[in-house]
Amino acid sequence: QNGKPHFHKPIVESFEEAPLHVMVFTYMGYGLGTLFGYLRDFLRNWGIEKCHAAVEREEQKHFVPLYQNFENFYTRNLYMRIRDNWNRPICSSPGPQFDVMERVSDDYNWTFRFTGRIIKDVINMGSYNFLGLAAKYDDSMKTVKDVLEKYGSGVASTRHEM
Repeated sequence: QNGKPHFHKPIVESFEEAPLHVMVFTYMGYGLGTLFGYLRDFLRNWGIEKCHAAVEREEQKHFVPLYQNFENFYTRNLYMRIRDNWNRPICSSPGPQFDVMERVSDDYNWTFRFTGRIIKDVINMGSYNFLGLAAKYDDSMKTVKDVLEKYGSGVASTRHEM
């Protein structure tokens, strides 16, 4: 019985299937990215392409390596090319819309520099602020404050602990 749930209910989820051409192009994109990643690693090993990633110092070659070559393959070859789509510095409170600081890269997204320009009212498509608690203090925050003062806060718990 250990580890088995006491409550069994089948989970029914309905997701539409992705079209075949979308799946084919997605896998082709990852395949081409991986092939070019191996090509770029080959060029870096021969000194043709400059390596911007962290490398071991020559004095530490007898120690256990800190940077595993294959483990960082995705970060080095795929993620670094597209990471400006994420990791965007915001300069306002995170609400449904916020302001983003514009930055550019001169070395294929290894380092960034700020241009000084601020892009206003960008739509928040991936919010970590789903309750709106970092937004401006308004009537909804007053309601939350009143409810917390009346009922207090608690921690959710399983039935077993209750």
